[in-house]
Amino acid sequence: MLSRDINRNLELLREQKKRIRFNRIDQYDPYPYQQKFHDTSKDSNQRLLMAANRIGKSYCGAAEMSFHLRGIYPEWWKGRRYDQPITAWAGGISNETTRDIVQAELLGSPDDLDAFGSGAIPKNYIIKTERKPGVPNAKSVALIRHVSGGNSSLHFKAYEMGPEKWYGRSGNFVWLDELPPSTIYSQAVTRTLDRRGMVAMTYTPEAGFDRITAQFLNNLMPGQSLTNAGW
Repeated sequence: MLSRDINRNLELLREQKKRIRFNRIDQYDPYPYQQKFHDTSKDSNQRLLMAANRIGKSYCGAAEMSFHLRGIYPEWWKGRRYDQPITAWAGGISNETTRDIVQAELLGSPDDLDAFGSGAIPKNYIIKTERKPGVPNAKSVALIRHVSGGNSSLHFKAYEMGPEKWYGRSGNFVWLDELPPSTIYSQAVTRTLDRRGMVAMTYTPEAGFDRITAQFLNNLMPGQSLTNAGW
């Protein structure tokens, strides 16, 4: 009898750990700067979170992407909401960094099959993914179940692909992790205009005083927002 109870408790513990691992977004309790950045989505279409390294800026972008793709928002959410499926893009500097940072934050570690679904998007919302040719363990597209009953699409892109690879269909939400070239940023903005969508950037300005950072710091335009965060 005691052995049976122990086994039952161990099974319950394993199931609890599994639920937590594959529903990571439910544990997200944003820091004040993350909350502020999310709040800017209500009124701003072009947003920058300029933050120090290793303080959660990438997961902040991934968490917001998860909310919009699924149409499920936490009680504390004050930003924009999508009540229908969306088309979204997520990008990084190279195909490898997009895989190792952006994809990992959203879907789980690309090197561990057992970790699939342990990112910001819960496993049971990921319907299917497509492999990116020529890049081991990288995804090109993920289909995500939306609470309305339809499906959102998430496309992974890299700056090194060049601006021509950012042409094409319009999107509702673009997340750029790390500073993009001006040509990529311009394409991201252009692709969201007709849907009145958003471009969100999360990066640490490490390459000097670039054009994008300078514009957000010195000449913030209507519809733009800047959130700063340090240690």
